[in-house]
Amino acid sequence: MADDSQIIEKLDTLAGDYEIESIENVLKHVENLNLEELAPNLKVAVLRRKAEWLYALSNHEEDKKKRYELLENAYNSALSAHSIDESDFNSLKVLCSTSGRLAEESGIQKKIHFGFLFKGYLDKAIALNDNDFETLHMRGRFSYTVSNLSMVERIAAKVIGKIPETSYQEALQDLLNADKITPDVAENQLFVGKTYLALGDLPNAKIWLKMAAENESEGCVEEELVEEAKEILKDKKFAKI
Repeated sequence: MADDSQIIEKLDTLAGDYEIESIENVLKHVENLNLEELAPNLKVAVLRRKAEWLYALSNHEEDKKKRYELLENAYNSALSAHSIDESDFNSLKVLCSTSGRLAEESGIQKKIHFGFLFKGYLDKAIALNDNDFETLHMRGRFSYTVSNLSMVERIAAKVIGKIPETSYQEALQDLLNADKITPDVAENQLFVGKTYLALGDLPNAKIWLKMAAENESEGCVEEELVEEAKEILKDKKFAKI
């Protein structure tokens, strides 16, 4: 086996630009590693990267069943990394992103289950770093989603646990702060627009939804978000604004 110090460097080089072929190639190399021979910190680094690469691969997968399987594998890899080092911020971020996406792509029971898991991981991540684009975006997105829950979803959620108190204003603050850190992200622009829309601020909703709709999409998931922005803008209430 290569020297431990060279393993991560080699994997990152293979991952390259995160194109599908590069990701599939580096994942094959990870499968050939004997993780039990690695020091704990290196094992965490490999497992976390594996989760990130599986998550990235899911963004290119059109088949929603296969996409879900990739997300589950990514979640499990990140969870393994977290079980070794609970203070690793990057592993927590991947746990947030994977559990959040699993919640979005599940039926109501699993949606609620992963939603509660997501909130727990997110609280831990923000306690470690409260000025990170991804965590601010995810918290804003979570606040929007919880504030937008239907009555049926709220009743189902109460069976599992207490629903966090959130508001559209809290969602907007986090999403706008995320944009200040990393602007021009279609996913974040879409949720800023949707939050303004929920607040009844049509002019600002249109501004942000147009930015999302005109953004260049990379991968199937981002393309779906851009298309969502375009569909929302077709509503006749935006015609005179």
